Amino acid sequence: MLLAGLRRHAFAGAVGFGGGACVGLVGWGGAQFIIPGMTHPLMGHSQLAATGISLCSLSLSSVTGAARFVMSDSASLLTAATIALPSMVTARLVTRLAAKVPDDALQLAFNGLSLLLIPTHLAVQQYARQRHDEALESTPRRTLTEHVVRGEGLPVVAQASTFSTLSRVRAVDVAFGGLSGAISALMGVGGLPLTMSYLTAFTELPHHLVQGTATLAVAPSALTSALSRIHVVPVATAAAVAAGAMGGAAIGASVALRTSEERLRDLYIVSLVVLGGRSFVRAGHNIRSMRARWRA
Repeated sequence: MLLAGLRRHAFAGAVGFGGGACVGLVGWGGAQFIIPGMTHPLMGHSQLAATGISLCSLSLSSVTGAARFVMSDSASLLTAATIALPSMVTARLVTRLAAKVPDDALQLAFNGLSLLLIPTHLAVQQYARQRHDEALESTPRRTLTEHVVRGEGLPVVAQASTFSTLSRVRAVDVAFGGLSGAISALMGVGGLPLTMSYLTAFTELPHHLVQGTATLAVAPSALTSALSRIHVVPVATAAAVAAGAMGGAAIGASVALRTSEERLRDLYIVSLVVLGGRSFVRAGHNIRSMRARWRA
């Protein structure tokens, strides 16, 4: 009995470490590791419990990763706060609704929405790559201060646009925060890829600053959703996953801060393709399971 418990907690810690490292390195993918890991036969948790564990772990690992980016002057606090506050409200509301949804429907929401959003994320990254190529041959990683104050290599219009984006509250950021919180709570994820795509498309921030700001922005809503599901979360398992996730996130973020923007973008795109393909397979299983239940 003791050996079985240790094995379960070791497995949970390893799953959390993989998810946290993925979040720290490419800015997303934690839930794609943690939720399947927690519904694995070795763990045997329901989808609702698995999403609760995922949200608990991702909120803590997001805080860990965000701290590394903030200390490296690689995140916009105002932009992150503008997105985070409305997302906390909608995350709370939608989490209550999700508790009433059947397990297989929640799994389909997680895998189906993951799959549907993949082409959007890929298109945004392709747009960002073209914009980057048109602006500069090669862009060194800049801190937030360097990006706003110096704006090295950017056209004057882009410099002004960047300063305006980061120095005031924008209605579009508030609206996006509300939408992101709702989608993230329904899926049981932190919403990092959605926020990264939004910041990539609607700001002039380079990829490092996009990743740092997005990580900082999603942590509060993920924590809000996690607290709303705490009654269905096995505390010991969540603690093991969270410990692994926090360690993985710290390492992943450290590696990301030492990686060139172009290489980091390539890693992000690869993660979208690989994890999106897995969501496609799982969505098919969910649909068959729901059909079987309806016919029974």
